Amino acid sequence: MKRQRARVEWPVLRTYDAAHVSKIALPLGGIGTGTVSLGGRGDLRDWEIMNTPHKGFVPGRDGRPSAVLGCRVGRQAAITRLLEGPIENHLYEGAMGCSVRHHGLPRFAHVEFAAAYPLGQVRLRDPDVPLRVTLRAFNPLVPGDVDASSWPLAALTYRLENRTRHTVQAAVCLSLPNFIGVTPHASQPQGNQNRYRAGPRVRGLFLESQGVARHHSGWGTIALTTSAGPGISYRSGWADLSWGGWLLDFWDDFSADGELTNHPTQRPLPMASLAVKRTIP
Repeated sequence: MKRQRARVEWPVLRTYDAAHVSKIALPLGGIGTGTVSLGGRGDLRDWEIMNTPHKGFVPGRDGRPSAVLGCRVGRQAAITRLLEGPIENHLYEGAMGCSVRHHGLPRFAHVEFAAAYPLGQVRLRDPDVPLRVTLRAFNPLVPGDVDASSWPLAALTYRLENRTRHTVQAAVCLSLPNFIGVTPHASQPQGNQNRYRAGPRVRGLFLESQGVARHHSGWGTIALTTSAGPGISYRSGWADLSWGGWLLDFWDDFSADGELTNHPTQRPLPMASLAVKRTIP
């Protein structure tokens, strides 16, 4: 008799609807290792992993950290969405318009945030998307065990639920700029590069720098990894194009089939993108 794994639901202490997610930022990261915050609409903000406080900081000159869903039902047109809820109205009131980068990308129509620290869930819904998406995020936190609670990581899981009677081909892609050497006081990215590495249990992109000095406060390494098996594709950099061409090139490539074609790049903050493709019954 085959033993089946029980489906475990995460606890929820409070749920916030779309009208009340604007100021939510759930910190993710081990004790003493710095944090990145999961925003109420599903964005990643407050990147404070370079040995200094940096509230409000989102790295990337040309593109910011972001997750994208691509899906298709049969021979219907592909649907691509930023895995975030709507931008709050007040963020459109800046002197130069909306202050949120990638604000023009299509995103989910409805969002809610379910909290039970250190666990956070972002639930995304859209009448034009055949999938319901739930982002689950946490960092290890074991009361009384400092070592087990001090891993420098943020764990993100995207759960896709088919709300149709048809099989859906779907892919999720997470992108992160290599911003090693960037701090509030000394921005010195130099020789930053991304390499794909595969181990027995995890695989993904290793973000490092050959030019930032080891004594620099912004020096270090970053890993963008997944425990998924088959269906992985990646980019170690986005195309060296101007006027937003790099973003359009990525968007078109991913939207075509949910897979990525790797690109060499000379950008000082090369973008690492990792995608996983699945069939959702």
